[in-house]
Amino acid sequence: MTMEFSVGQHNAHYEGVYSAQERDWRRVCAVDKADHIAGLLGAAAANVGNVLEVGCGTGAVLARLSAIGIGRDFTGIDVIDPATNLEIDGAATAPFRWSSYDGATIPFADGSFDLVYASHVLEHVPEPRALLYELARVARTFIYIEVPCELHARTNRRALQSTLDIGHINFYTPDTFRLVLETAGLHVSGFGTYDHSLPVHAFHSSRLKGLAKSIVRKSLLSVSPAFATRLATYHCGALCRRGEAQTPPRGG
Repeated sequence: MTMEFSVGQHNAHYEGVYSAQERDWRRVCAVDKADHIAGLLGAAAANVGNVLEVGCGTGAVLARLSAIGIGRDFTGIDVIDPATNLEIDGAATAPFRWSSYDGATIPFADGSFDLVYASHVLEHVPEPRALLYELARVARTFIYIEVPCELHARTNRRALQSTLDIGHINFYTPDTFRLVLETAGLHVSGFGTYDHSLPVHAFHSSRLKGLAKSIVRKSLLSVSPAFATRLATYHCGALCRRGEAQTPPRGG
């Protein structure tokens, strides 16, 4: 017999002012997230002018993209006012715009941005395909989505509750993630499976423990991504374009 989950206020974890440690954590993770986008864009990154991040949080990922030369004009929106916790140290000198939105309709016209992305957002939203449609609607060229793939052989109720406590209500494997993208009308042109960088692994422990964990996980991933993602949580990112016959979904 299964047990009930403890379901609190959705995404309450992200409300209020973040601690210094939380800001540091998001800054360290932002390096990985931006580097994944850069890796899948490759040479096409030179063609990216304006960038929109949906679910921008502290703005650290946009700041990192600007620092590594992807985009020249940056906009970040979130359901919680980004001004509360902005963390954009190290950003390039470039136009940045921040605003809150209703979490459903992205407040920009069709085809407004060269690159639209949502990194670690899809797992939080009640209607993931509706969000994907909106991302594609306002994108002129590229859409990038990244999620943690938390469903694997070692996933148990305790793990699901732990991620539910930080707002995760959708859980993916690499295959189910891609299935959601394609059934939302997106054409996947690039797909990556990623482990954390060493600074992320070491952040909540020692550098030595982080190094040991990083070596094991990256070794598994290099030998067989399919096997690795059946044993542990890795992150998957997809670079997409709009499909030719994309239509708004009726539900999540």
